[in-house]
Amino acid sequence: MTEFELIYQTFLVQSDMAKGFQAASNLANIERSIGDDGAVITPAVGQKLVICTDTMVQGRHFAGDWESVERLAFEIGYKSVAVNLSDLAAMGATPHSILLAIALPERLATFAIESENWLANFAKGLFFACDTANVALIGGDTTRSDNLVITVTAQGFAQKCVYRNTAQVGDDIYVSGTLGDANYALLFPETDIGKSLVHRLNMPTPRLSLGQNLVGIATAMIDVSDGLVQDVGHILSQSSLKGSLNGAILGINLDLDSLPTSEPLSQVAIAERLQCQLAGGDDYELLFTVPKGTVLPNFNVRVTKIGEITSDKAVKLFYQNQEVTEQNPFPFVSFPNLAGWSHF
Repeated sequence: MTEFELIYQTFLVQSDMAKGFQAASNLANIERSIGDDGAVITPAVGQKLVICTDTMVQGRHFAGDWESVERLAFEIGYKSVAVNLSDLAAMGATPHSILLAIALPERLATFAIESENWLANFAKGLFFACDTANVALIGGDTTRSDNLVITVTAQGFAQKCVYRNTAQVGDDIYVSGTLGDANYALLFPETDIGKSLVHRLNMPTPRLSLGQNLVGIATAMIDVSDGLVQDVGHILSQSSLKGSLNGAILGINLDLDSLPTSEPLSQVAIAERLQCQLAGGDDYELLFTVPKGTVLPNFNVRVTKIGEITSDKAVKLFYQNQEVTEQNPFPFVSFPNLAGWSHF
């Protein structure tokens, strides 16, 4: 199969797997999509264009063995889009379209409408994620590679965005959903609890409506992809950098008792559970700050206050109203490693 046959047969084929593209391509402001040298979008007046990109590499961001890659074709297609939608959610943007660049090993680069092969199932997962957010695939690129590499670039629009660099001392810190489920499923896939949580790892839910509803309410926001402490650290560093002219270097008091926990993960020993929640990553929940005492409306998704922004220039953990330190690490045996996921 040539590159162009792969593009047209996989992503423009008139079949059930492409119905999401056919519906989304009716968006009025897409002038030109797949089939030309570039896609052409006409933005609405007064809209900001928000762009993000994520690369997923076999053996780094998902399993390296071929049995797992072939078995999880649908999930890999879905997640490659979902992680980008989560970034748009963290900006308060409404998703619009995606570009897909994929480097395919020869064993995966086959397509037939009538067969349940890898590329067909990957496309089904990708379009399923697109359908959930009314997103169009408008272009991309393909090439051959020894390992599977997927890059999705997502575009969205917003009249106003929420950034990482606008948190203030005294702000309350909230997070959506529950934390630690995906990391536990990654670390312990063969356990009953791990199996019950694997959907949180492979099929994360981008909090799009929540992100849009937080525009004008949240002072800063980020999605939790690389670990709670690591990602809240990005808010602290960016907000401190913005406020550095005034000498504002920010910290956080984090209440471990308040971390939102799913029922399956609540059965795990507390130190192990907290480690997953603090540093695990792959949650794709929204972490946001609001002015102290803000009464939040009902967002139809769980949001939990987990701490506050301080001027202490440090991340401090509290459990049962006691600070967790090197000298007093309880409920841990020793002070936990708070480093999140590293892409290198």
